[in-house]
Formats: sequence, structure tokens, C-alpha cells
Amino acid sequence: MEMDSVIRQLYAQWRIAKDKARQECESRSLPNVAEKYRKCTMFKGTEDVQGVLRLFSTTQGIEFCMGYHFPNLATMRLFKSYIVPERHGIYLDAGAVTINDPSRVILIGRTTATVNCSKLDRHEVILMHGAKAVINASDWAVVFVKAEQGCTVIRSTTDNAMIL
Repeated sequence: MEMDSVIRQLYAQWRIAKDKARQECESRSLPNVAEKYRKCTMFKGTEDVQGVLRLFSTTQGIEFCMGYHFPNLATMRLFKSYIVPERHGIYLDAGAVTINDPSRVILIGRTTATVNCSKLDRHEVILMHGAKAVINASDWAVVFVKAEQGCTVIRSTTDNAMIL
């Protein structure tokens, strides 16, 4: 499958997820938010792979993807043929990996990660589509964790570290 076709498929899924978000806001009596979803053109479907990764990795992108389980895992897997996701801090079906002091790491699918954070810094660990992580925080590290339902996180802190 060509990358343009993958992006078109992703765009179609995004439109469905965006409409679901709009309908959910309308049913919760949030007409202003529903209207923002209706008008949203953040993803145009004309982006290249790097553009899609940038959108996916933004705070709003991560929040949307986690909230609406977008994109599905099968579509995410199609991207592995065109990029090396680990270069972007994204571990997709990566198996067992060890990651040291990431500023942000996204774990997806069949990935089981040991994430060691010891630097005086803000670390962010995001888990999607059944990923698993053991997070070891030490010294003055501060780790923020976002995990979809169905993901597993084991937390371990020492010294003055915090995992939130």
C-alpha cells in the first residue's frame, strides 16, 4: 500500500472520530465544543508522513487519539513500512525495550517497556492500544503518565522522584 493511500485511510478514520467527538459533545450539552470539533481542520489529509507524526505527537493530538481510540492499531501498523517510529520516540509493536530518560515516549501495541527516569526533568510516558510499561523514577525526576484503558503501568519511585 502506498503512503498516500495510508494517509487517505487515516484521514477517513479521523473524520469519523471527529464526528463522534462532535456528537458526544452535543449529547453532553456542550454546543460550543461540538462546533469546534465540526470546524476543526487540524488534519487535512494532505500531510506527508512527517506532518502526520507532528500532528499525532502534539498535546491535542495525543488527547484526541486517546479519547477516541484513533487511529486504530491496524492503521498505525501501516506506518512502520515508511518510517522508523523509534526515531520519533514512538515504539509500535517494539517488543521488550528499555528507554532511559525520555522527555516524551509513546508506547503502542505489543510493546513492553522499562522506562528509567533519573534526570531532573519532566518526562512523559504515553501508552496506547495495550502497551505495557514499568516506570522507574529516581532522584528528582517527575514522570507524567497517560494510559488508555487496557494498558498496564507499574510504577516505582525512589529518592524524591514522582510519577503522576
